[in-house]
Amino acid sequence: MTRFTLENGKSVVKPFNKIWIILGVVIFLLALFSLFIPFANFIQLSELKVIIIKLFTPKGNRTWGDYFGYLLTLQEPLVETLSMSYAGTVLGSLMAIPLAVLSAKNIVRKAYIYIPARTIMNLFRTIPAMILALIAVFFVGIGILSGIIAITLFTFGIMSKMLYEVIETIDMNPVEALESTGANKLESFRYSVLPQIFPIFLSYLIYVFEINVRSSTILGYVGAGGIGMIIKDNILYNYDRVGATIILMFFIILFVQLLSSVIRSKLQ
Repeated sequence: MTRFTLENGKSVVKPFNKIWIILGVVIFLLALFSLFIPFANFIQLSELKVIIIKLFTPKGNRTWGDYFGYLLTLQEPLVETLSMSYAGTVLGSLMAIPLAVLSAKNIVRKAYIYIPARTIMNLFRTIPAMILALIAVFFVGIGILSGIIAITLFTFGIMSKMLYEVIETIDMNPVEALESTGANKLESFRYSVLPQIFPIFLSYLIYVFEINVRSSTILGYVGAGGIGMIIKDNILYNYDRVGATIILMFFIILFVQLLSSVIRSKLQ
């Protein structure tokens, strides 16, 4: 520690800068983790340049017109991807509302209700979306329905978690005022809780939709329909088709992200 003397004669002790301790811990952890990293596998990164060239270069006798013209053939799988993302987001978000309410301790004060509700919520949150898609494909087969089911369950888990945390932070005075006048639980929720959480719910819904548009591509790769199946069919022999699909998804996701940012800013 360093001691300084001010103009008025008082001495001040400069506190120890903890950043050096944090930096030392980070360096130590990096050195420790490096012992378990197989650096020999990084030799394969030399092939990355070749793969990138194949992705964004027409294959064989194909021209750039063929490369970008292929984008026009992706209209149907693109619509499937956006449709299952939208349907899964809306269905999962609506399903999450009752579970979020039952998980909120300030609304449901009985532990034998909110603890099992939180357990169900955490169970769905621990299952990756890819596993949900594989399970859905197993039961209903390959197609957009599997994607909708997977995205619905994924959205159900993440939205219920975020909503219940919001509900637990609301102002309870309006709730208590309505209940003191004889309103039941449903009426107090409708007129005092819902107005407080509805704008946040819409903001979260748009945010999760943005996430689902991204993840729907991977879900389609395991048979859940949409753009992902196009990538799966071309990944081994038609890198240029995959590259064109990636370009399309980049601009779609960018558009969705900008649109969702604008809408969320209006809701705040």
